[in-house]
Amino acid sequence: MATFDGKFIRGAAGDLIFKKNGKKQVVQGKSKKAKIDMTQATFDAAFVFGRASTLASYIRGNIEKIVRYYDGGMISRFTGECNQILQKATTGKDNEFDFSQDYFSRLNGFEFNDVSLVKSCLFAQPVVSLTEQTATIDFPEMQIPKDIKFPSSATYCVVAFSVTLFDLKNDQYKSQEVQSFEIELKNHPFTFPAQQLNFEGAPGALCVIALGLYYFEKTFAGKAMINNKDLSPSAILKAAFCPGEIDIQNKWREMIFKEKKTRKLKKPKKQSDQTT
Repeated sequence: MATFDGKFIRGAAGDLIFKKNGKKQVVQGKSKKAKIDMTQATFDAAFVFGRASTLASYIRGNIEKIVRYYDGGMISRFTGECNQILQKATTGKDNEFDFSQDYFSRLNGFEFNDVSLVKSCLFAQPVVSLTEQTATIDFPEMQIPKDIKFPSSATYCVVAFSVTLFDLKNDQYKSQEVQSFEIELKNHPFTFPAQQLNFEGAPGALCVIALGLYYFEKTFAGKAMINNKDLSPSAILKAAFCPGEIDIQNKWREMIFKEKKTRKLKKPKKQSDQTT
C-alpha cells in the first residue's frame, strides 16, 4: 500500500511503485515477469545451497586471521565447494545430512589467493593427526631455502595455523588461537628442525585447519610485514572429522541457519466427470 509522507508518495499502488530518489518523486511499473514455479527438487537444492553458503561464511570468518588477502572470486569459489559437499551429503530430509563419507576432503588444499599459491611457496608436507581430543600438526624437517620460497626482500617467514571445530549436528563451532613458528633466512642453506603444533579436538567434530605464510623484511625500526594482494599464500590444509560421537558443547558458539520453509506443491486440478 502506498503512503504519503507530506512530500512524497512511497510504496505500491496498483501496478505502480512510488519511490523517493533524492529530492525527486520516482514512479515505476511493477515487473510483469511471471513467477517461476519451483519443483520440489529445485526447492531442496536451493535450501542446501543456502545452508552451504552460511556454513562457508562461518568457516571463512573463523580463518580470516590466517587469510590476509584473497582473490576476487574466492568467496564464490569457496561457497561452490561447500555446496558440492552438502549436495552430496543431503538425505533429502529437512536439516538432515549424512557425513559418513569423506566429503569434506574436497576442501583439502583449497587456495584462498589464486595469484599467490601456498603450493608454489611451501614444498614441505605437514601431516595432520586427529583423535577425539586433539588435532596435531607435524611439520617435517626442512631444508632452507629449498623447501620454502622467499621473496627477494624477505628475511623472515612465519608459518601460521588456525584450527576451528564445527558441530554440524547441533550447529555449533569453536575457534582456537593461532599457532605459528618463524624461519629466518640466512646467508647459507641450513636445516630447520621439525615442528609439532597441538590443538584441541572434539569427538565427531569437523576440524578445519588452515595455514598461511607471512613474510617480513628487516628495517631500521624492526621487522615489517611485506604481504600484499599478490603475495599472501593461504590455504586449507585439511578438513576432516575427529573420531567419535558428537555431544552438545555448552561453551561453543552457535551457528545460525535459516530454517527451511515447508514447500507446498500445487495440487493438480481435478477434472470434472464427463458423461458420454
